[in-house]
Formats: sequence, C-alpha cells, structure tokens
Amino acid sequence: MRAALFLSLSLLFPALLPAQNADWPDSRGNAAMTGTSPVELKFPLTLAWQFKLMDKPKGQAEMLVSSAVVRGGKVYVGCKDGKFFCLDLATGKEVWKTEAKGAFDGAAAFAGELVVVGCQDGFVYAWNAENGKEEWKFETQAEIHAGANVWTDPDNKAQKIIIGSYDYSIYCLDAKTGAKEWAAETGYYINGASAVGEGKVVFGGCDSVLHVHDVKTGKEERQIEVGAYIGNNVAIADGVIYVSHYGNRVGAYKIADGTKLWEYGERDFEYYAAPAIWEKGVYVGGRDKRFHAIDRATGAQLWEFRARDRIDSSAVVCAGKVAIFGADDGYIYALDLKTGKEVWHNEIGAPVKTSPAVAGEYVIFGADDGVLYVFKNGK
Repeated sequence: MRAALFLSLSLLFPALLPAQNADWPDSRGNAAMTGTSPVELKFPLTLAWQFKLMDKPKGQAEMLVSSAVVRGGKVYVGCKDGKFFCLDLATGKEVWKTEAKGAFDGAAAFAGELVVVGCQDGFVYAWNAENGKEEWKFETQAEIHAGANVWTDPDNKAQKIIIGSYDYSIYCLDAKTGAKEWAAETGYYINGASAVGEGKVVFGGCDSVLHVHDVKTGKEERQIEVGAYIGNNVAIADGVIYVSHYGNRVGAYKIADGTKLWEYGERDFEYYAAPAIWEKGVYVGGRDKRFHAIDRATGAQLWEFRARDRIDSSAVVCAGKVAIFGADDGYIYALDLKTGKEVWHNEIGAPVKTSPAVAGEYVIFGADDGVLYVFKNGK
C-alpha cells in the first residue's frame, strides 16, 4: 500500500523521487563552472579505496594529479608523469590506461562516446571512453595546462571542445573529429578551463585579463582588466562573472558590459582556487590559509574558516549545505555553508590541490602524493 501511494505521489510530484547523480561529467559540476553538486553529503565519509597513479621521481617535490571526472561508473583522471587512467568507480580497479609525452594537469571532459583532455605535450587527445582507443588528437603550438569544457550548439546539437593553450590561444574543436572550428588569440598563457554560459565563453590567464567571446563564432566581445594573473577557471552565474586571482582579490563583473560590481580581499595573499557559487554566496579558498564566504550582491564577508596551510583546491558546494575542499596542510574539509563551522575533516597527509568530484555516493580527490582517494558517502 505504501509503495503504491509513493508511486502515485511520484507521478504527480517528480521532485519526490530521489535524484540519480552518479556522474560528474564536468570538473566543476557544470559548463558554467559554478562548483555545485545536488548530492547531499552525510558524514562521516569513509575511505572506499585509493589508487596510486604515479611514483615519485627523484628530486620532484610534488606529484600533481588532475581533478577527476566520472561517467557510467568509471573515473577518468590524469597525472604529472603522463599517464591517463580509467578506473572502476566502485572498486578502484584499472579499466584502461594510456600514456603521452607530457603531464596531464587539466581535467578531462566528455563528448558523446569520447573522453577528451589536453596534455603538456601540446596535444588535445580524444579516446573512446570505454576502451581507451585514440580517436583523434589536435596539436597546439605549446603546452596545455587548462581543463577541457564541452559546449553543445543548440542549432544542430553538435558538441564542441573548448580548451586553452600556452600558445596564447583558445580553441573550439569539433568533438567528433577534432577539426578546428575557431581559435582566438590572447595576450599570454591560458591556465584554467574556460567557463561557458549565456552564449559566451569566458576565461583568464597570465595577461591579467578576463576574455569574453561568443561561444559559437569565437568573436571577441570584450576584455575586462582585473590587474593580476588568473590561475584557474572563472564561474558564470546570473549574468555575472566571478574570478579569483593573484592580485589578492576575488571580483564580480557583469558579463554584458564588463562593469565591476565588487572586489573582495583584505590580505596580501593570492587566490589560486576557483570560486564556487551558490544562491547568495561565493565560496573560495585562498593562500592566506582561509576559506572565505562572500555575499554575492555586495562583496561583503559572510564568514571565514582558517585551515593550517594555503588552500588551492576549488571547493564544491553540495546540496546547498556544505562546501568540501582540500588544502596544502594535507586535510580535506567540509564546512557548514551557513555558519562556516567544520562538520568533518580527513587527514590525507599530502597537499590536496584538486577540485573534488562528487559522483553519487562517492567523493574523489587527488593528492600530491600521486594517489587518488575515493570516499563513500555516509548512511
């Protein structure tokens, strides 16, 4: 009887059905890179498995791991020594592995049956997501550190790969073939992934400028000077671009005309981590060892949390209740979104710079010990 009643209510009110959020196809949760997940985390999280992606070479201080993406019960992640892995999400077992002649710094993206990622050898690679077979590769003229993003043309439903390179250019590639649709040159290196929203592609880099282009044609619409190096992706929400940068500030700018709405920052410490956006707040960690909650409308501080070392990990806001991120102190933190109070932490023991992937029951972090750590949601 109860089952029949629940079925009837579910047909009338689909929102009553539990959401199925088992994938994390975008490294920041969506193409606009707002760093949000609908999954509600229940603490404590428990370590489900870990996988060593690489061994430490002699004389190397860190073993950077890219942020992971997840689709169809599989985790896709690259690392500094040129290996890219597909792992089973539930067990951590290797499904396939491939290698290139450079590090994988940026996160991958999915397009149809392909997983696509940029490499420091200057190539964009597209592999069959099921078996790792190379389908195409596209050569840029310099290293690629940026993550990939995917845009779907609303007119013909064709998917495009958007990715920046150290050759000063942003590229739009046909996702099926790797053919160049358009390219736009900027003033310097492009580090972070490009955010896509409201018909625009927005990104920054070492030229200290926010670039706003038409995502369909690549035509530049405006440049917005922020005054300092931008090391990560920006976020787009409700007609506003949110950016953190090496000028020790977090800023908000109108996407329509570039007007600066506000700027936040009280200390002389850079921001590398990208901002997460949820309702009335902007949430971002800084190299001042603090995690900041900022009012979206005014730029005023809502609260701050102090970690033990700098925070380069871009947080993800889960179900509007907690922000989860890592820090260079070797800890993963989960904070109450309203108060900033710590609700859970876990000591990894190595710096955690990656943005978490939140896929159904799993939360995934890479650490500077070359290991991928996968936690399971509490009951």
